[in-house]
Amino acid sequence: MLHKFKSIVSNNDIQEQPVLDYLLLFLFKCSYTSHEYCQRKNMKLNLLTQSTALAPIISTSVQPAECIVTTTGVFEIDTPQPDRRKPMLRSHNHRKSWRASLFLPGSFALASIALGIGTTTAETLDLHEDWLRAGIEAESLLEDQQAVVTRATPLFRGAPPIRASLIAQEGDTPSALAGPIDALNAPFTNGLGIVGFTGRGSDGMGTDDNFVWRDLDVQFVDSSVVGQTLSGGEPTMGIGDTGQFIYSPSVDGEDSVWTHNGLLHTENTQAPGFPIGTNTTFHSRPTMNPSGASFWISGFNETGGTSTEGRILFTSTDSTPASTTVVLRSDDIIDGLAIDRPNGVDFDYAFSDDAEHLIAVLLLDTGSTVNDGAVYVDGNVVAREDQLNGTGDAWDNFDAVSINNTGTYVFSGDTNGSANNDEFIAVDNTIVIREGDTIGGVALTSPASVQALSINNLNQLVHLWSVSGGSEILFFSCEAATAGTTSVPVLATGDTLDFDGDGLADATVSDFNASTTIGPGLSLAEDGMIHVELDIDFGTGDVEAIVQLSLPECISVIFANGFESP
Repeated sequence: MLHKFKSIVSNNDIQEQPVLDYLLLFLFKCSYTSHEYCQRKNMKLNLLTQSTALAPIISTSVQPAECIVTTTGVFEIDTPQPDRRKPMLRSHNHRKSWRASLFLPGSFALASIALGIGTTTAETLDLHEDWLRAGIEAESLLEDQQAVVTRATPLFRGAPPIRASLIAQEGDTPSALAGPIDALNAPFTNGLGIVGFTGRGSDGMGTDDNFVWRDLDVQFVDSSVVGQTLSGGEPTMGIGDTGQFIYSPSVDGEDSVWTHNGLLHTENTQAPGFPIGTNTTFHSRPTMNPSGASFWISGFNETGGTSTEGRILFTSTDSTPASTTVVLRSDDIIDGLAIDRPNGVDFDYAFSDDAEHLIAVLLLDTGSTVNDGAVYVDGNVVAREDQLNGTGDAWDNFDAVSINNTGTYVFSGDTNGSANNDEFIAVDNTIVIREGDTIGGVALTSPASVQALSINNLNQLVHLWSVSGGSEILFFSCEAATAGTTSVPVLATGDTLDFDGDGLADATVSDFNASTTIGPGLSLAEDGMIHVELDIDFGTGDVEAIVQLSLPECISVIFANGFESP
């Protein structure tokens, strides 16, 4: 059953009160009424209230509630005052409905709240002076379904600085470098949530020394290689779970891909999987999955020349030359059309962590630039320029892409509709957010564009937007498919950051450096963290930095076979 939800607005003066930015409130249903049985099974209801760092009035680490067993009930939670840390949970029997009541300390303004029952979006909301109640009819909650309040969004954000960790910054001198860092690139994560990125430092003698970073320190520097000269390096890279890495430097002046094993491939050499005499003409956009398999884009020339006649998507399962194979190339036939030359394999592609799924932007040889752009997923075209997209207009072009182990995919781009709302994010080919929408209390005012996005294996989504006026906002959603209603802002330009935990601002966010033109820009693991490349200002001018942020916690309680009689 589908219920409507309505906006909540308080007429009270909210400027002098803290603002609740995010809450997760979990309800559960139990088939048995034995409190002792629930205790023996150690089945505790994880009740969590959490604010994002934008308005942290509630502790992000609260004690789980007592195990409460009831066939139906009313659950009420008191949010803590500034001097309190533990919320209180009360249960009351109630035959007709399940209700969650949020008692707010003081006056608040909530823009909306979403209550989910399985895949159903809920229900009616009521504001009674200083408390909010959302209800679900008991009949709509089945044994194998979940009921969870997933979002409460304020009308404005609070002032406190955002707690963050500084991983690396311009001017630092890691132990593996002789001189300070003077450039950083976009961060990527492996299956463990460990961060990796490339950057540029100095060898201490005035020469650039590019590096690969892993976790908390530099793992590899160009100057460590003997017998070959490595220089430069693209922003795109990847790391595996057991020390593997790939990036794209020049090796002896030739565009190449280099891994933990050494040189993988270099331009102007035989193209793997092609007839003898076909050379590669470049190697670019390398990525890696958790197992250490490498992926990258190359060009080819069939007569051994240096100009690019077509493109290739390569993979190497163990990041060695011997295992290199072609995944896609110009001239391959997809849905009856050839991948175009010379640029038919776009730089925007993504493999799932298990390498079982691939999403890529392609140009097909249709004879027209009006309908040649396409999104390819696992062997098929799922979206193509000039085709209707189900929202009254048609696909026009495609940008960032991401896919997870279940095959759920996301992509961004433009439609051929009005310029005021043509930018979009689509999940499994359905547009869930458009330019001009208001999400998490933030208006995506035109001109607005998606700078980066990433979906993880929990179907969580991060997406970065730039909006009119130059502001940039990073959003997070616990469920990609409902990102239009469940996304919340995590960080924005102009926000302040607290790196030492004293509650005071240490730096201000000047700019996000993620970009769809030079790489994925965002890489979301499953550890509840996100790493971003920023320009930040400590009060003496902007410096580049890699910063780690905690994301709002997403917990689902599934009621299936969990309360069977012993």
